[in-house]
Amino acid sequence: IIAADKIPGELMKMSDKVTEKDVDKILHSEKKITYKSNLLKSLRFSTLYNQIKLAYEMINDFRSKRYTDLPWKTITLLTVAMVYFLNPIDIIPDFLPVIGFGDDALAFAGVFKAIQSDLKKYCMWKGYDTAKYF
Repeated sequence: IIAADKIPGELMKMSDKVTEKDVDKILHSEKKITYKSNLLKSLRFSTLYNQIKLAYEMINDFRSKRYTDLPWKTITLLTVAMVYFLNPIDIIPDFLPVIGFGDDALAFAGVFKAIQSDLKKYCMWKGYDTAKYF
């Protein structure tokens, strides 16, 4: 078991093992991601909801070659964060009301902090307001 404060660092380590197949698995999990992220929105986790939507869009635009101004490390970090988000049994199980998403928020916060400049460039490219995501 990983301590909650160690989640971002562990995700960084895990990102070194991400393959293109892993990225494709995330892109094929759109229905699961949408379902779970909509739960966040209903629980007033709007920033996390926005971050997950942005992460998925960024991965999709990168994979489809619409937006390629990203290092592979950024994509792998987002992929690992999405895998963590989709795992219902993580540090704090997601079935626990409200607090179950706390570790997911921590994971995304760590990843978003690490790749903030890439995310801001992507937001500008998309014409998005960065205040929604940070």
